Amino acid sequence: MKIAVANLPVTQPQYGKVTKGAAQAFLARMYLTRGMNKEALEMAQAVLASNTYKLEANYADLWKMSNLKTKEAIYVVDYSVNLALDDLANTTFNPYGHSRGSNNAHLLYLMKYDDRPGMVRDILNGRPFNRYMPTRFLLDLYSDNDARYEGSFNEVWYANSATRPAGMNLGDTAVYCTRKEIPDAFEATRKYQTYDRSKIYNANGTVKDNLRYPSLSKFMDPTRPSLNEAQSARDVFVIRLAEVYLIAAEAQMKLGNLQAAADYINILRTRAAKPGKSAAMQITSAQVTLDFILDERARELAGEQIRWFDLKRTGKLLERVRAYAPDNAVNIQDYHVLRPIPQTQLDAVTNKTEFTQNQGYQ
Repeated sequence: MKIAVANLPVTQPQYGKVTKGAAQAFLARMYLTRGMNKEALEMAQAVLASNTYKLEANYADLWKMSNLKTKEAIYVVDYSVNLALDDLANTTFNPYGHSRGSNNAHLLYLMKYDDRPGMVRDILNGRPFNRYMPTRFLLDLYSDNDARYEGSFNEVWYANSATRPAGMNLGDTAVYCTRKEIPDAFEATRKYQTYDRSKIYNANGTVKDNLRYPSLSKFMDPTRPSLNEAQSARDVFVIRLAEVYLIAAEAQMKLGNLQAAADYINILRTRAAKPGKSAAMQITSAQVTLDFILDERARELAGEQIRWFDLKRTGKLLERVRAYAPDNAVNIQDYHVLRPIPQTQLDAVTNKTEFTQNQGYQ
């Protein structure tokens, strides 16, 4: 990583190639993982001071298909709009036969909407693969002042079917899923279906309905050529500028500089504030703790595939899963702080007595 930082150019003629800033951002992440907080801060500050990258003014704009080459992205997996070039099947580089192709995150977070009255599957609403739903804890992390909730989750589905309940027109609300509680008397007056807090989750936070829920919409792709297309030309933001601010904040906190940490966090919270709510979104140095930073990382980076690493890195994996993810808490074991080593790797090594499976896995 140090060699990369020293030798890579600041910019590349071909978009998606690794740059000096990308190497610095990854090195900052690595230093933080190693507990080298001074070095993590210095590397994060180098990225911030370069003026090569810029936060989007509006969080929701990050996820527009028309804005894939945002200046906030530091390193991306750059998929082609020509899906035939995205390597769906390749026996040389993918010998185990699993499908690859381009970005399929648009499938994974969507609730089952296409069997609800007034709804059919379409390109705009996506192909619901219904694999990941948010914990109640995650939904509750967003205050009503935080635009990142609406910028990250979809709660309303509008009627698009020729067959609809009586009195429901095309474009009317057909389904409403909310993290909040709706009075029963109000629900009874609606033509559309409602799924509120107590319908989605049990009182202890476990899941009651794993088919209907506010759906993470950050990775949706309405430019897909057909409603069942599993591939997407959406680029994957592997690391973006917002995370560098959070790395700097965590490093400052661990170095004892709580006000400096709060200042970095407040830059993101100012961007995240709804109109007129910027002051209400600011935090003080007294609020800066490791748990607050993990909560802020959840609000900013939900679904961006780094949560497990964050919880493992901070020593909080077991604690927070057991406290805040009750459906997962029943199965998590202490040895899950390490992942199992694939059997194909174990079969391939010659020093089998030295290179063994991690404890707890058979």
